[in-house]
Formats: sequence, C-alpha cells, structure tokens
Amino acid sequence: MKNNMLLHIPHSSTYIPEDLLGMFTVSKETLDHELLVMTDRYTDELFDCSDNRIVFPVSRLICDVERFREKDMETMTSKGMWVCYENTSELTPLKRVSREHASCVLEHYYDMHHKALTEAAAHTKDLCGNILIIDCHSFSPLPLPYEDDRTADRPDICIGTDDFHTPRTVSDTLVKAFSEMGYRVSINSPYSGSLVPMAYWRKDPSVMSVMIEVNRKLYMDGTTGEKLKGFDTVRDHIGKALSLCYPMI
Repeated sequence: MKNNMLLHIPHSSTYIPEDLLGMFTVSKETLDHELLVMTDRYTDELFDCSDNRIVFPVSRLICDVERFREKDMETMTSKGMWVCYENTSELTPLKRVSREHASCVLEHYYDMHHKALTEAAAHTKDLCGNILIIDCHSFSPLPLPYEDDRTADRPDICIGTDDFHTPRTVSDTLVKAFSEMGYRVSINSPYSGSLVPMAYWRKDPSVMSVMIEVNRKLYMDGTTGEKLKGFDTVRDHIGKALSLCYPMI
C-alpha cells in the first residue's frame, strides 16, 4: 500500500489490564457482553493491507481514544461514555470512574496513543507531502441502546467523512468500489466523521481522513464472536477498495 496512507484502528482490542478489572461493577457475564457488542473485533485483521498503522492495544471499555479529550467537546459525555466509560451500551452503570483514575487513563493510555498517532502522521506527511488517514471500524447490525441513529435497516459499509479533511474524490471512490463489489453503502450513516490528530484538525488540508465502518454481520457471528466463512473475502475487498484511492492522494 502507498506509504502516505496511515491506518488507525482504535477499537479492535478486548484486553483489559488485570489491575483495572476491579473497577467494573458488573458481572462477568455483563462485561463479556459489553466486550462482544462494543469491540470492533477483528478490524486489526480486516485492515491488514499496510504496515503503516496505529492499533490501540487496550479495550475501549478502559479508554476510548476516539473521543475528544475535553469532556465539554465530547457529545457522548452526557451518556456516561466519554473517554472513560461509566455506562454500558444499555446506559446502565459499568464501572466507577474517579478523578484520579480518569487522569491516569488520560496520561498512560489516551495521551500516549495520540502522541504516537500524531508522530506517525507527521512522519508520513514529511515523507510524502500529504497523508490519508483511514479510520477503521465495525458496527453492530442492529442499533445498540446508546446509539442516536435508531434506523434498523443498516448498510453493509458506512463511509464517514469530514467536511474539511475528506476529499470528495476519496469518498466517491470508496462508495463506488464497495457498491460494485455488491455491498450496500451509505455516507455518514449510521456514523459520521473521521478522526484527525488535533494538531492538524481543521488546520491542515494536506492531512486527509476518511472512516470505513464495516457491518459485523458480514464477517462475524454476533452471538459467539467467531469469524464467518466470508471473512477473507471482506478483508480482500477492503484492501482492493483502498488500493483504488492511490490516484486520489
């Protein structure tokens, strides 16, 4: 893959550090359920078409690096799902989050991840003159209780765009590619936007970004979490679609 693409994979991990397990106030069964429905499981394998990537190694139930650092900037704060989740996907209590814990998570997980992401973006941009960040996600086939978009008929692929950082040529290329492969594709529905390091956000148009969200029903059993037979096909299609963005960047 062309070197000026950087893959960002923030939600693939199910790992919870042992010393943080005691913070959770739910049963093991509930915690396992949350890991099943909230983790973008296998996205680190689906998006394996480049070595130039940043993968967050810890579960989003501990730290969601896609949230804004400042609580008042993050819309999910009102649902108890800021960087440090206090609520489950059903908006019931998940864990206790003290001010000290939040500060620790920000320092040791959030800030370190974003430092690595920003440095990788800067390095790629310096080498190539520009950069296209691919924000890599998956989503539940049916809306989860915390989600704002309640539309039950969800697409196979969702392309998320940012008015400042996503070139129309890139989003159009991805929509066309996935559509021609037989997928139902939407733009900014049920999810919108695409992550950009804050050092560049709304400042530098040479830092481009687009989000790809894959419906989990295409590649994963939603009950067991096991891969489906079509997993390799979906992975190959993602790689092919991204390869078509080369002329765009």
